[in-house]
Amino acid sequence: MPGSRQVRFSTQTLLVCTGIVLLSGPLWAAFRATWPVLVGASFLGGAGLLLLWRRDVLSVRAVLWGALLLRIAYLPVGPGLTDDLYRYIWDGWLQWEGINPYRFVPSDSALVSYQDTSLYESLNSQEYYSIYPPLSQLFFALGGLAYDGHWATSYYVLKTLFVGVECIGVVVLTRLTSTRNVLLYAWNPLVLIETAGQGHTEALLALLLLTAVWAVRRRYGACASLAIAGAGLVKIYPFALGPFLLRRFGWRAVWPGALLVAGLSLPYAAPYAVPHIKASVDLFAKLFEFNAGPYYAVKHVLWLWTGADWSKTIGPLFRGLFLASLPVLYGLDSWYKWSFRRACLVLIGTLFVLSTTVHPWYLVPVIALGVAGPRPSWPWLWLGLCSIGTYLFYVDGPYWVWIWTGWGGATVIALFRLYAPGLRRYVLGDYRAEPSAAE
Repeated sequence: MPGSRQVRFSTQTLLVCTGIVLLSGPLWAAFRATWPVLVGASFLGGAGLLLLWRRDVLSVRAVLWGALLLRIAYLPVGPGLTDDLYRYIWDGWLQWEGINPYRFVPSDSALVSYQDTSLYESLNSQEYYSIYPPLSQLFFALGGLAYDGHWATSYYVLKTLFVGVECIGVVVLTRLTSTRNVLLYAWNPLVLIETAGQGHTEALLALLLLTAVWAVRRRYGACASLAIAGAGLVKIYPFALGPFLLRRFGWRAVWPGALLVAGLSLPYAAPYAVPHIKASVDLFAKLFEFNAGPYYAVKHVLWLWTGADWSKTIGPLFRGLFLASLPVLYGLDSWYKWSFRRACLVLIGTLFVLSTTVHPWYLVPVIALGVAGPRPSWPWLWLGLCSIGTYLFYVDGPYWVWIWTGWGGATVIALFRLYAPGLRRYVLGDYRAEPSAAE
């Protein structure tokens, strides 16, 4: 009895301490000078989540209420960590002015009457066309509707919308996996920062991908098709998941999504839309690099070997490798009868491994998919936590240590998972075999 009370007390203490650390995150995120504290608090919070996951004592209701409370706490945080929200608002504002957001770069002389604003000055890519697909643009339009000459109102409207849909995603996740696995996403420091804290579109993407997994498990082919099409209309790359549905449901998994894509794209249809989007995608792939461990490793090896900078070559090469890997992944899915969740996780993971830019918020969908099965994907969880440290790059803090620790640690964890199953069960707990047909 005394031992039982001691365990119960220590668990309550752990829960309170973890909650306090996670709730302090918005304060540290609000000021650039305290970003190092944010990183430290994120690791402390992550350690607390791991211990709570090990003990598996929280009810689903407690996890959901905690998730809501944490997201409300992060809502007041301004766009200090990233400035993507300014482009969201810009695109939404243009739509209400009757201008197709894909038509002009913000610096175009045709938009001179819109450039004398603080919103324009805050844009991070004034020379690039918008790359956000139509469903994202519809959400941006809702934010643009609230634009009153200053970005703040639209910013908080958009964040509230994204937090709302992401909370639905957390509820969907409870239908897919155990409560303790839901905890790893619902209270995850990176997820909180990037969804409620900074309002990235990955909040909507996570909901749609989880909905697709749920629909596939229940054999709702049309629903899965709509969810994957919607995900592709938020970020382009989920369209590559379509063939996984084709194997499972045949052509009935094609037409609902195709109709959705056509319907939502119609308001933005123009001869210049696709070429302009492609031009920006190409430029981002060639010119930008961030938190891309495998890319940096190859770049450094080639520099040591030849003394030349291969960055402009490696980016397009990696993109070509990803495209070449798609038929292989579709074949492996068919041959090994992967679960749909695993197939999605492997494909998106391959994309990020072969990317030149992996901003922290990019990892939100793989974290969601990574905890949606019986076994959490610890490599992605670790990389997500370490990616928070890359924000210190913007305040002249340590940067490379987080890349090598993140990607290197994720590699070690993946190898540990592959080659030491007995030791893994001892350290991380016992697991059931992951179902494949049901997913």
